[in-house]
Amino acid sequence: MQSNKQSQWFIALDGGGTKTRAAICNDKGEIKAIVDGEASNPLSRSFEDVASTIRQLISEVMNGAGVKKEEVAAVYLGLAGADRPEITKRLQAEFGAEWRERLLLDNDAVAALYAGTWGEPGIVLIAGTGSIAYAVTEQGKRYRTGGWGYLVGDEGSGFDLGRRAATAVMRASDGRGAGTLLTKLYLEHYQVSRPEELIACIYGGSNPRKELADTSTLVEKAARLGDPIACELISLAADDLLQLASACQSKVESLLPVVLAGGLLTANTRLREELLQKVTFEARISNVPPVVGALVAAMKRAGWSIHADIQHQLQLSGRVSEEE
Repeated sequence: MQSNKQSQWFIALDGGGTKTRAAICNDKGEIKAIVDGEASNPLSRSFEDVASTIRQLISEVMNGAGVKKEEVAAVYLGLAGADRPEITKRLQAEFGAEWRERLLLDNDAVAALYAGTWGEPGIVLIAGTGSIAYAVTEQGKRYRTGGWGYLVGDEGSGFDLGRRAATAVMRASDGRGAGTLLTKLYLEHYQVSRPEELIACIYGGSNPRKELADTSTLVEKAARLGDPIACELISLAADDLLQLASACQSKVESLLPVVLAGGLLTANTRLREELLQKVTFEARISNVPPVVGALVAAMKRAGWSIHADIQHQLQLSGRVSEEE
């Protein structure tokens, strides 16, 4: 592909259960457009809606950069669950005829990893709506721990933290648990006057998983105000995330850096502070968003070398596009 002078553009999507971000860059690493859309996790939305979102975002970035389809060297879809055989098959059926060998499918964890390693081996520890630890070794082998979804996994995630906090509020209301500042914060957030009214709000929401994940910010707020229950929940979440990363590290042949990713770990949260106090491995915080890592993955898999000049341009133009 690299020898095709007409194919010098790369489209990449970073998609999860909350939103999807798409970007397009040229072979110098200059990002010309970044756009946002709805969630594209095939496990949390209908496949038809996911496919529609992907098509719309691809079209938007191509139009934003003034690029024709024949000029695109690769379309990289880094989506939650995209490495599962049944999802891969459906994505290939939906987009394979249009993009053929230029269509590249991968788990969204790789985008988050490469945003911190620029395509080099490592482990990414993600704590956002969900949680996962995902490794890519020097030999190209991949290992994962967690990432099994909110019903049987997602320990240490925003959803898990929000759910545990809601449980603490209800236990306090029952007299089964200690009083907590979280009660006041949850009542204000859901605009109700009594804890029992929270149940209809939580179960009746359009997307309970995301809505509970959003309440993790309330746990952060309560912890910073010194609430013992909130502090305990954040400590437990840090322990869960540390266990995810450590278990993943034990599967690889050599020590690898661990990139912290996801909204709960890229922001300066109490959870990140707690985790960094407990880590025994090299932890990195990326200074570019995961969609830039997705562009790195697209270029790398299409045969481009991610040298220092490309890294600099991706970093520079990525920041400019974010500000715009």
